Amino acid sequence: MISKSQEEYLKTMYILKKQNGNIRVTDIANKMNCTKPSVNKAIYNLKDNGLLNYESYGTIELTEKR
Repeated sequence: MISKSQEEYLKTMYILKKQNGNIRVTDIANKMNCTKPSVNKAIYNLKDNGLLNYESYGTIELTEKR
């Protein structure tokens, strides 16, 4: 189960994907008004849960997991 915070990150990533075609740490930080280290921590937690794919300094891809 994911936290409310993680859910907000996922929603933001989904919106950015629809708007820009890609998702980057900087874009998430700007949209959510938080720091890049906070975004990175959330990304790695979501990645560990199988909810997204991410390689350092690359784009972020949401997975099909529900």
